[in-house]
Amino acid sequence: MNRSVGVHGMVMGVGLLMAACAPASESESASASASEIEVELAGPGLEATVMKPGTQDPNGTPKHAWHAWKEPLVKALKHPLLQSDHTFNQEIVDAGFLDDPEGEEVFDHAFRCAVAKDTSVFHGDREYKGRGAVIGASSWVNGGLDVDVIYNVLECVIAFVNDKTDGVEVLLTGANVNDDGGDHTGFIYSEAIWCADIAPASPPLPSLVGVEVYATESFAKECGYDIEDALKRRYCYEEGSCGLEYMGLVTKNSVCEPIGPAEDGHYRCKGKPCTMTWLTNPNPHWCGPHRRLRPN
Repeated sequence: MNRSVGVHGMVMGVGLLMAACAPASESESASASASEIEVELAGPGLEATVMKPGTQDPNGTPKHAWHAWKEPLVKALKHPLLQSDHTFNQEIVDAGFLDDPEGEEVFDHAFRCAVAKDTSVFHGDREYKGRGAVIGASSWVNGGLDVDVIYNVLECVIAFVNDKTDGVEVLLTGANVNDDGGDHTGFIYSEAIWCADIAPASPPLPSLVGVEVYATESFAKECGYDIEDALKRRYCYEEGSCGLEYMGLVTKNSVCEPIGPAEDGHYRCKGKPCTMTWLTNPNPHWCGPHRRLRPN
C-alpha cells in the first residue's frame, strides 16, 4: 500500500507544482492533466504499485481432471474430511478420489485450498498439506462446509485450472481469500473475477458445477485476443462441456462491485464475494490464436 500512496503523492505533487508556476489557463490545463493521471492510476496502472493481500499456489490442476471430478468434489465438501483417528472419512475414500490419478489431483488441490496451513494428513505413502487459502474452510476437517464456503473452495481450485500443472503463476485475492504472507509484487496484471455456482441435483443427475467469469479491462487490453475464447481455452477441456459462462468486462457489469479499494481485488458479484485472479505475464499462453477446443 505504501508504494501506491508514494507514487500517487509524487504525481499529484508534480501537478500542484506545475499549477503553481503556470499562468491561469496553463494551471487549469495542468490540473486537468493531474486529474487524468490520477484517474489513470486508479485503473490498471495502479495495480503495479499495490502489495495485494492474497494467496499463491505453484501447482495447477489439469482441465480434464477438474471437469471429471468437480461434481464428486462438491459432495465431498459437504461431509467431514476426517474421522476421529485423523484418517480420511470413509465416504471420501469410497468416492474414488484417492485411487485415480486425476481424482487425486483435484482432491489434493481442494485440500490445499481448504485445510489450514501446516496441517497435513497421510493416506498410504502420500502426504496432503493444507495451505489455508480460503477463509472459513478449515472447518471441513470436522464437518461439512456451508454452500457459500464451498463456492469459494471451488473458485480456489478453478483459478488454477489450466494445462500447466507446475510453475503456475496465479495470485488469488478476495474477501474470502487468506493472505499467505508472500511477496506478491510481481502480480501486476488482473485477469478475471470467478464466481462458482452449483446447479441443484436432478436425480439421477448430480449437482452441476458452473462458473461465471468477468474479465478485467487490463486483461482485455493485454491479451489482444477474443477474451471469451481465451478464458474458455484456459478453463475448458471440451467445447460446450465446461460450464463456464462469460459475463463480459467487470467494469461493464452493474452486478459486480468492489469491496473496499478496487485495486485490492475484492469484489462482490450478484451479492456474494467472488475470487479474483492476477498474473505476472500480461499475455499468458491461453491468449492468442490456438486450435479449436476438442468437440464434445
